[in-house]
Amino acid sequence: MSKGVVIIGAGPTGVTTVETLRSQGYDGPITMLTREPFPPYSPPLMADYLESRGGSDLIFWRGRDFCEKFDVRCRTSAEVGSVEPKQNRITLTSGEQIEYETLVIASGGEMAVPLRCECKPGGKKEKFYNFKSLTAVTKLLSEVEKGASKAVVIGAGFIGIEIAITLRGMGLSVIVVEMLDRILPRMLTKDVAKPLEEIVHGMGIELLLEHKGEVLRGGESAEELHLSNGKVIKGDLFIAATGVKSNISFLEGSGIATRRGIPVNSYLQATFENVFAGGDVTEVPDLVTGTVYPHAIYPVAVEHGKIIGLNILGRRVECEGSVNANSLYHFKLPIITEGAAIADGKADEEILFKQNRILRKIGLKDGHILRFELIGDKKGAGLLRTLMIQKRDVSRIKYDLAFGRYNHAKHFMSYL
Repeated sequence: MSKGVVIIGAGPTGVTTVETLRSQGYDGPITMLTREPFPPYSPPLMADYLESRGGSDLIFWRGRDFCEKFDVRCRTSAEVGSVEPKQNRITLTSGEQIEYETLVIASGGEMAVPLRCECKPGGKKEKFYNFKSLTAVTKLLSEVEKGASKAVVIGAGFIGIEIAITLRGMGLSVIVVEMLDRILPRMLTKDVAKPLEEIVHGMGIELLLEHKGEVLRGGESAEELHLSNGKVIKGDLFIAATGVKSNISFLEGSGIATRRGIPVNSYLQATFENVFAGGDVTEVPDLVTGTVYPHAIYPVAVEHGKIIGLNILGRRVECEGSVNANSLYHFKLPIITEGAAIADGKADEEILFKQNRILRKIGLKDGHILRFELIGDKKGAGLLRTLMIQKRDVSRIKYDLAFGRYNHAKHFMSYL
């Protein structure tokens, strides 16, 4: 009997792999393993789930009955302890062994928390909370329902700002602590971040920028955050939003190569031919800089699932790489950033257009678009992305692109 496909992870990559296989006629067995007690869900919708106080089923974007509809053996609360690719076998932490013909590693990311926690040993409560799993969000919601009124969010990146705005909207007092000099430091340059910080302040959220959290102290749970400058912040809830790392610790000793994530070839195969990796755990080239690293964003995870599904069926579809891209809707105006993360490439020229609540900024290196930041105006985002990926020299039209004062047909077609 065929052992079929085993997928570690029930996020967008795993779900899309299943959908691709079944839509292309694959009728073999598929087993999906998730350490969570929930059916597959969409991580980008966790803020909506929290804000609805658990009353929205939108997070289960393929339906709670996804596994039944697609004939998948879905193993919830199943944590992988080790992988033995030479034996085509997985061992769960429970001791159960599962064999496979093809393995897909789509285990996603987990929060990297550089804080020390000096709380009561063996305490029954969470020391701090995070926003990287529905299990964690459910626990956080439980504390909000019990009457927690003051939240301290450590980190002002995408996840930190999202959870801060969500909790403030639910009526909590919120303080955000960030060690760098602006919010969304990987996404935005300082002059673009500034007006968004004013919006955050207007929501009643306190921002402590250039403040580094070091130690959480308390009893059964954290009660205060000690900063590197000696300041102490008390709170009811402490949420770590201090960065994400690939969830790959279970691969130690397996023979499957790992770095920051899992190195793969252009077909998303890992060290072994019948082992694929996709989504947040997978190292692929950045199409702008050429740097290889995990692109932990939803569209990339979905794309990887499609490619993996087709390649399992022998189609030989290649993944050329990905573009770092982010969008936010919590500020009630469109925000799109694409290109090299701030820390991954320094622009030698930046052009900023600002008018009322509209900001458009393009960073250039040697005449090529390195990144662009659009706030309040999405016009030309697709064109900017195309020119950036194709590495076109835009020196001649850079001001028109930045200021959004170009006619698409006139400028783009003549430029080609």
